[in-house]
Amino acid sequence: MIKAIIFDLDGTLVNTEPLHFRAWRDTIINNGGKEFTFDLFITYVGTSNEKIAGDAVRSHNIAKTIEELIKEKQQRYMQMIPEIQLFEGAKEIISDFHSQYKLAVASSSHTPEIYAILKRHNIFDKMSAIYGADMITHKKPNPEIYLKTAAALQVDPTDCLAFEDSNPGITAARAAGMYGIAIPNELTRHHDFSPASLILQSFNEVDQQTIEHLEATDLHKLPA
Repeated sequence: MIKAIIFDLDGTLVNTEPLHFRAWRDTIINNGGKEFTFDLFITYVGTSNEKIAGDAVRSHNIAKTIEELIKEKQQRYMQMIPEIQLFEGAKEIISDFHSQYKLAVASSSHTPEIYAILKRHNIFDKMSAIYGADMITHKKPNPEIYLKTAAALQVDPTDCLAFEDSNPGITAARAAGMYGIAIPNELTRHHDFSPASLILQSFNEVDQQTIEHLEATDLHKLPA
């Protein structure tokens, strides 16, 4: 029985990927790097800041640590937060479900970014738990962030439903034993979503019947 709903943030609740790209491009070029293209950035969607920064330091011979480069990128990104918009239907689903289920965010972004975005859109107080990439050791597709979020909610992972937009995200949720609904965006439509319990086009397709269908069909049980 589903007792909690956990949302990925970037590309799922909010349309942030173009801004992450701009922040990374500016940071890499400002540190003497070669051009960082959008096509290259797309290959990192669903991974982590650490992965992008590590590759950038090595491939562009940037004379900074991974941590220093991430910090600089985050400072640039935080300046862009007023531009960030929720995806259609995101605020409505949170409003509809927050009194019925425990809600949480499990994101590959770092917690200061998550907090700022949720507060700007007045949905921070609707979340019973928030986990960011700086709170875990192993990033998606490893299930660590989902297992820790479920523990913080005091809900068994098999009673959780995760919303994701990428293959690493949906793989992480399913590996944790959760139901997983994929809502691809324009940058992730080419991803493999075969592990998902269900694939939808937007939050506008989600209602109580969707939840009940997942519970009835028990699709979150992955084959051994």
